[in-house]
Formats: sequence, structure tokens, C-alpha cells
Amino acid sequence: MKRIRWFLLTVLTLSLLVACRSTKPQAATQFSLRQTQQTEHVNGHLMGTVNYGAGFFFPSTSDILDISLMKTDAITGLMTEISHLRYRNIQKFPLPFSLIYDMADVSEGDSCSLIITLSVDGSVKAQGLTQLTFTANGFEDVSITLVSL
Repeated sequence: MKRIRWFLLTVLTLSLLVACRSTKPQAATQFSLRQTQQTEHVNGHLMGTVNYGAGFFFPSTSDILDISLMKTDAITGLMTEISHLRYRNIQKFPLPFSLIYDMADVSEGDSCSLIITLSVDGSVKAQGLTQLTFTANGFEDVSITLVSL
């Protein structure tokens, strides 16, 4: 009985596979590497270090460090945020960071800024600002020292 069931199950499976097979030729689908690269986003990495004071800090759970990569439009002068990174509960300085951004948002020669703000208990305690120039290789590593307000 087991042999008959196994035989019938095998025949049924094969007949279903044959019935599902199309007799019409299918058009070949071609994918090129160039087409897939055009739709993918290439990420850049801006790496750096944030310094504050003599390297010490008295952290609280309400500390927030915001790092914003901004691009200035050459015609209108408007600034647009390209990427943003937020740290909470900072333990100590210097603080290394790696900011990821979309390379399509920036062109060679664009004027960009890195704005860093340290907030404690909802009020701004220190800030840092630096100008960046985008090259074909991306941004160079940066080191920023925050200034107390």
C-alpha cells in the first residue's frame, strides 16, 4: 500500500510539473550591471572627532549631541541638511563619529558645513561649526572643538 501511495504521489507531482510548463517561448530578460548601479545609492562616510573642554564631561541622561551635514545652494544661499546623526547620553570627549550621507546629494566643489550642537536639559550648552569642501573622494576627516555658550 505504501508503494502505491508513493508511486501515485510521484506520478501526480510529475504530471503537475509537465502541465505547468509553458509551450510558448519566454522572452529573455537581460539585466546589465550599469542599470542596477544607476538605481542604487552610493553612501559616503564623513569621519571625525568632536572635542569639548579638556576631554572630560559630566554626563547626564538628558545630554544630546546633534551632528548635521549641511549643503549651501550656490544660487539661493539656502542651507539644506544632507545627513544627521544624534548621540544621547555622551560619556566622554573626544567623541569619534562616522556620518553616512548619499553621495548623489553632493557635487564636487559644493560648499558644505558641519554643525554640531550639544544640548543639556533642553538648552544649548556648546556648538561647533566647520566648512567642508567636497572632492571626488568625498570629505576629508575632520576634528571639531565645541565652544561653550
